[in-house]
Amino acid sequence: MLRCAVLFLSLFWFVPAWAQGKLLVSTHPIYLIAKEITKGVEEPELLLKNQTGHDVQLTPANRKSIQSAELIIWVGKEHEAPLEKLLHNQNKAISILNSGIIQALPLRNTRGAALKNTVDTHVWLDPNNAVRIGFFIAALRSQQHPENKALYWDNARKFAKEMLLVSKQFNATSNAKPYWAFHDAYQYLERPLNLKFAGALTDDPHVAVTLGQIKYLNDTRPYTKMCLLAESNASPSQYQKLGQIAFQKVDENLSEQQRFVGAWKQLAQETQRCVSDARK
Repeated sequence: MLRCAVLFLSLFWFVPAWAQGKLLVSTHPIYLIAKEITKGVEEPELLLKNQTGHDVQLTPANRKSIQSAELIIWVGKEHEAPLEKLLHNQNKAISILNSGIIQALPLRNTRGAALKNTVDTHVWLDPNNAVRIGFFIAALRSQQHPENKALYWDNARKFAKEMLLVSKQFNATSNAKPYWAFHDAYQYLERPLNLKFAGALTDDPHVAVTLGQIKYLNDTRPYTKMCLLAESNASPSQYQKLGQIAFQKVDENLSEQQRFVGAWKQLAQETQRCVSDARK
């Protein structure tokens, strides 16, 4: 995987070491990873403060940051479509989804069927992907600033070790535990937490829940009481007809957190507790 990153850099892009400049990162979870990799060298800047990639409102200050950045790391057009027009022709803008360094899964419909030619962009929730992103950032910055290469790579190795140790705490040998989601944004947690997706209320958190989908979930529910993972803005009126549920507020963007591993661990603990409570 690291050889792929180095090959990518050598073939497509090079910035001389003397051109010291800012590292700009599009969204919060990738920014948290970047902070771990650049610790002791530089402080990356977050482009989309208090925003997700789906709802982007760029200010003049944002545009200035894009213009002045030495390197821009973004998830990609599938996650941050409003940024594509600004970034697609800039060699300094590197898309994680187009880098070839992560393993992506397709989107699923509300009943769990994979959708062809799609990608679930919440790739950072997979611990292995988070580690790959960390090493990729280390490779990019080391190419630009070889004088800091040893520290970037040391940080990446420390981040990888911590991330993988934490994720292994949740490995289970029991049967996969079913759960519901308000919208399907957590499938990258299913492997490390041994979860099984049993359906979502809606394809889009901004789209109203249909009575037909509520009926489908109730008719196919694996347990009398089910865990429902939902964003904090989900209204009880949207899921009160689901019967017995264990409701768990979750945030796949880790937006209130300051360290990636701690944020991932908290999300994993909340999810695991929800599915366990639902089976009692």
